[in-house]
Amino acid sequence: MSQTDRTRRTILDAAVRALTRDSGATLSAVAAEAGVGRATVHRYFPQRTDLLHALAEDAIDQLSRTIDACRPDEGAVPDVLRRLAEVILPLADEQRFLEIGATVWDLPDLVDRWYSSTAVVEKVVRRGHDEGVVRPDLPVAWVTDLFVGALWTAAEAVRDGRIARNDAAGLVVGTVLEGVRPR
Repeated sequence: MSQTDRTRRTILDAAVRALTRDSGATLSAVAAEAGVGRATVHRYFPQRTDLLHALAEDAIDQLSRTIDACRPDEGAVPDVLRRLAEVILPLADEQRFLEIGATVWDLPDLVDRWYSSTAVVEKVVRRGHDEGVVRPDLPVAWVTDLFVGALWTAAEAVRDGRIARNDAAGLVVGTVLEGVRPR
C-alpha cells in the first residue's frame, strides 16, 4: 500500500470515528482525529460531501465483503439470516455515520451500489419466502428492507442499552421469519 493510500485510509478511519461520535464533525475535526493537517484532508477530500461519499462507498464495500464471507448460499434460511445478522450488526454500529442524511445518498450510483450489496440478502429472503419460512404474507423486497432496517434498529437499541447485544441477532431474525419467536 502506498503512502497516499495509507494516508487516505487513515483519514477515512478517523472520519468514521469522528462522525460516529458527532454526525456534524467538520473536516478540521476529522483531521485532528487522523493526526494530520486540515490541508491534508482537503487534498484528499476537498469538500465534506466528498468525504461522506467516499465513506459511504467504503462502507458499502465493507458490507458486501462481510456478507459474501458469511456463506449466504450455505445452510437453512433461518441459520443464514442469523449468520448475516451476527456479522452485520457490528458493522451497523461502525457505520452510524450513514445516518447523516440525504447528502450521503444523493448520487444514484451510491443507491445502486447499496441495493446491489443487499441483493445477496434479498436472494436469501426469496429462498426463505419460497420455502415458507420467511413471512410469505409480505413481498420479498419489503422483507429484505425490513431485515436490513431491523439490523440498524437493533444496533441502535444495543448502543442505547434497550436490548442486550446477545439478543439482537435473534430479535432481527425473528422479525422476518414466519411463526418463529426470537431466541
